[in-house]
Amino acid sequence: MRKSSPANIFQGTMLALRAVSDAVCSVATFIFAYEIRFAAITSKEAELPPQENYIALAILFTVLNIYFMALSGMYRPMRGASRIDIVFGAVRASSISLVILLALSFFYRDFSYSRLTMAYAAIIGYILLSSGRIVVVSFERALLRCGNGQKRVLLIGTGRSFERIAEKFTGRADLGYKLIGYVEEEKSGALGSVPLLGSLDEMEEIIVTHGIDMVVVSLESGYHDRMKDIVDLCDKRAIECLIDPDMVELLVGPRFFEEVCGSPLIRVKGLRIRGFNAAVKRAMDIAISIPALIALSPFFFLVAVLIRMDSPGPIFYMQKRVGMDGRVFWMFKFRTMKADAEAESGPGWSKEEDPRVTRLGNMLRKSSLDEVPQLINVLKGEMSLVGPRPERPFYVEKFEKGIPRYMERHKVKSGMSGWAQVNGLRGDTSISERLQYDLYYIENWSIWFDLKIVILTIFDILATVKNVALKK
Repeated sequence: MRKSSPANIFQGTMLALRAVSDAVCSVATFIFAYEIRFAAITSKEAELPPQENYIALAILFTVLNIYFMALSGMYRPMRGASRIDIVFGAVRASSISLVILLALSFFYRDFSYSRLTMAYAAIIGYILLSSGRIVVVSFERALLRCGNGQKRVLLIGTGRSFERIAEKFTGRADLGYKLIGYVEEEKSGALGSVPLLGSLDEMEEIIVTHGIDMVVVSLESGYHDRMKDIVDLCDKRAIECLIDPDMVELLVGPRFFEEVCGSPLIRVKGLRIRGFNAAVKRAMDIAISIPALIALSPFFFLVAVLIRMDSPGPIFYMQKRVGMDGRVFWMFKFRTMKADAEAESGPGWSKEEDPRVTRLGNMLRKSSLDEVPQLINVLKGEMSLVGPRPERPFYVEKFEKGIPRYMERHKVKSGMSGWAQVNGLRGDTSISERLQYDLYYIENWSIWFDLKIVILTIFDILATVKNVALKK
């Protein structure tokens, strides 16, 4: 049996620290709510309700919070989780706990709990639990950045490039991953600075020799018969095993088992963004796009003036794009190229230092502000705030023939931003990789997922605008 590695000990310590933080913040929530609610009652005539009753409520709140956080995966390793995920998780768990407490207090007749105190507890709980979690995660990442608790990672795969996967494990020191090397069936040479350690047949020896804590598997379809051996070896050595799915594995999608006449069959889940969910998503699009268009109207006017001053031509560039169910619509953008730039060359990806792009257009593109007019498409119902980015008909016809499952992107509305875009896959990047992110979004959609992508997009735009301004 493999002894606990320093990385696993560190991870266990951090998980315990999260639980302590959640417990302290949960108890403090009702203590603060009680003090705020009844602080004004100082006269002797007015009798304060027993604090012990609220302490009991705080203890129950703590138990429920820890239970629902564990149920939602908040006590699993979360090295790569964003602060938005952390806040959403804390708010979701505490909301469920508070609803249960309200229901119990309604049926409990021996004492009448103050509804105002419960309202204070909701606000205070959201703030304390989210802040406590963020403090713990920030502390954890500071330790990881200094080299504590690093996980030693091994990539396993065959005949494909690992560059993007390698970047995920080497790009941020605060995630605490140390990429030791990779193995593959045919030894094709080192992957940049990442050494090739051997073949799949030598994997167990490599894991033992290098003290590997986690393996990341990315196998092509021809080698899927090796997966069982790899998973069994990871179980035997008590190390984590993560799988990067290829297009063949994605064909199954989310699924559950169903028994029919005594035989277990796999049923593929239907599309999530339908019916009530589609109505909720549309309501969110309208609720955000209308205020955004009103608030940004001065910005529209300013950019319109600057575009006219920079080069002759229209303010907006309207381009045909393919949306939901293959319907073609006109997508709005601020014009960033010279008028009729594609009249001779035809459709094509823009490139660095593209002579067709105007000076102002270059700034708008780098900051993604040229996409803002698509709020009009969102309001019209042709697009959504979040979804797969729409492509031009020319490219859709091309990709449909050469990339399996490509047209499944068009089962939902196209989006101003998407899961692929907030993960750095913009412009002239791998279509197959973008498709994997798009399909993941479609199959795992939730209103929380949409809100997360909206917030990440805003942060990305603000950071990009800041960088562009500093360069100027």
